[in-house]
Order: sequence, then C-alpha cells, then structure tokens
Amino acid sequence: MYKFAHLADCHLGAHRYTELKNIEIESFRRAIKKSIDSKVDFIIISGDLFHSNIPNMEVVKEVAKILKGLKEAGIPVYVCYGSHDYSPTRTSMIDVLESAGLLKKVDRIRQGKKGYTLDFTVDPRTGAKLTGISARRMSMEIEQFRHLDKSPLEAEEGFKIFLFHSAITEFKPAHLSEMESIPLNLFPQGFDYYAGGHLHERIEKYEEDYGLIVYPGPLFGSYATDLEANAKGKERGFYIIEFDDTIQSASFLPLDLVEYAYFEYDVTGKSSHEAMDDIISKLQVYDVEDKLVMVKILGELSSGKTADIDPLRIRDLLIGMGALHVNINRHGLRRSERRKIRIRVEDVPQVEKSLFKENREDLDILRECDVDVAMELLAVLRRDREPNERRIDYEEGMFKDAIRVLSLDKSLGDLL
Repeated sequence: MYKFAHLADCHLGAHRYTELKNIEIESFRRAIKKSIDSKVDFIIISGDLFHSNIPNMEVVKEVAKILKGLKEAGIPVYVCYGSHDYSPTRTSMIDVLESAGLLKKVDRIRQGKKGYTLDFTVDPRTGAKLTGISARRMSMEIEQFRHLDKSPLEAEEGFKIFLFHSAITEFKPAHLSEMESIPLNLFPQGFDYYAGGHLHERIEKYEEDYGLIVYPGPLFGSYATDLEANAKGKERGFYIIEFDDTIQSASFLPLDLVEYAYFEYDVTGKSSHEAMDDIISKLQVYDVEDKLVMVKILGELSSGKTADIDPLRIRDLLIGMGALHVNINRHGLRRSERRKIRIRVEDVPQVEKSLFKENREDLDILRECDVDVAMELLAVLRRDREPNERRIDYEEGMFKDAIRVLSLDKSLGDLL
C-alpha cells in the first residue's frame, strides 16, 4: 500500500499582518510534518503554493527549508501552477525551486498533431503516473482543455493522477456561480485521482468514467472571506490518499492552528451612534483571548453616517481584550436613502453648487472641501480636448490645472 498527500491553495505570502503570516507558514509546515509522520511516498500541491509568482523572500526562505527537509527524507513533491504562481515565461518561484531540485512540475504540455498532448511523470518509488494542466491568468487554460488530445491519456495504463487548478463547472458552489470554469467533459477520463485546486472549498466526489475528484481547499485561507468561513466553522486542511492499483482510502486531515470568534451585527433601524454604542457594549462581553476575531457589520442605518461605525475603535477594543487579530467587514453596511433635495434654480452650475452644499456633510470626500474649490475642480475636469491637441498635452494640462485648483502647486514645486 502506498500513500500520498494532496495540498492546494497554500497561498504562502498572502497576508501582510505578522500574526497571520505566522499562521499561514505554520499551516504549511504542520501539513508537511503530518505528511511525513503519515509516511507518505510523495506529496502533490495542485496550485497556488505561493500567493504571487515572485513572493516575499522571507517566505521563500522558509518554504525552501521545508522542501529541503522533504528532499532529504526522500519524499518527492509534484506541483502544477496555480493562477497566482503562474508565469508565462516559466520564471516564477516555482520554477526556481524546481531548478534547485526541491519540487517537480508535472504539466508537461506540448502541441501535437491532434491538439495539445500531455506527457506523464512517473514517481520512481510507487510507479504512479502524474500529469496535468497548470492554471493561467483569467482561466485561459480552458483553451488547452478544449484542444487536449485525450486519447493517449485515457489509453495509458497504470495508476494515474491528473493535477489541475481550475473550477469544474458542475462542482462550483452557488456563491461562485460567476467564476470561470471548465466542464467536466473536457477532462480526460479514466484517471484514478483528480487533484484539484482553486475553489477554496473542500470537495470530494467520485464520478463514474472519471475517478475520485478532490479539492482539499486552502490550508488556512488567503482572503477575508476564507477567514470568515473558518470563523463560522469551516475546516481547513489537506488529504492523505492510500492506494495500490486503485484508491483505497481518502482521509481529510484538518489543521487547527488558531481559535476563531465571529461577531455579526445588523444595524437596521438604528442610528449610527446607537449602533456604535450597542456594538461596543456587546463586544465587551465576548471571549476573544488569543483568538482571530471576525466582525461583520451589515444593514441599513436609520440615520447618521456609515463613517460613524468606527472600525479603529472596534479593533482597539478587541485587541485590548487580548484578540490575536481583528478583521472588520463593513461591506454590507449602508445608510438610509438620501433625502430629496428641492432646488429652486434652473441653470446647471447653480444646481451643482446646491448639490455640493446639500451633500457635503453626508459624504466624507466632500466634508473638508470648499464648495467653490469643488466647482472649480469640476470645471477643470469637464474641459474637452481641443482640436489638434495631443492627448499627452491634454492630460498633462488637466493634471496641472487640478493641482493648481487644489493649491498643491507650490508645495509640489519642482516635482511637477
């Protein structure tokens, strides 16, 4: 009996906060350790090992140390590009690590007479045959799927694994319905295991004529939406697969590196000041010690401004209570519909001036702006391009006029 580990969407280097960066790299380190402890024969990473094709060097240094440990233990790592670590010139950090012998890409694609052809990489210890198609920007790999010569892939005998980093149309969750995807019928049939990435969802399905199709989801989560899902109870981790001639078992191993707290507050029917006071009051009784806290504020205020719901005050309170990290989501927060404005003037400049005056207190961007300055700036931005005026001259003139109106020309001086 053989074993392999399947990881995806590690997105190392995604976070900018130290506490999240530490959890992110520790998730990868823990997954590799569990794989070694499980005595796997090899490891698959089906895309987005890094969050960028040229990631931060501190992150690369840690990853290289971990991969070096795997190499010394005799455990090969097979990968394909994800959309984040894709490089059209094959000069991403994935390629650098491959050149150093720390991992191996299996997306060996070439143009044949009947379309694209894929070559197999054979794992020397188990005889497993691996191939796949890497992701490209904007899901452009779909053209390679459309013109893939599937016959030789399907005729190949032995235990076969197909790596990919794309959404399969039939498996997309409802909230990802707009995501670019590839129909299952464009995939070659008859593989034992389809190692997927990209969806950030854990999916495990057996499809007749195909085989076991698995998306492990991210190890930790690179976006606020991932962390919010974690806080609501979604498990993150990776798979250990046992096989001989066929798949014998598929086990999901969760990674629980941090505790979460989730707080959701609906402001509907409350003024901004009432809502803010209520949020602070309710949060004060939460247990957030050493937890990653996700705060979601939504709904429609009866009065006041959304800016009155102060994220810095909320964050400071929770950090003061011992939270490890605080993320505040206010995307669903809105204020009540603006009142109608009755304007008893007819010419356009007067209407615009009245609108500026009426709205300056409600819009953050206008609050500090003098109405006459706003009107003058509007006139500058409205100027049409003169006949025979070069675009570069037109844009440069507009920029300089705007700087002058905002009285920034003296302070910028020679920089202009």
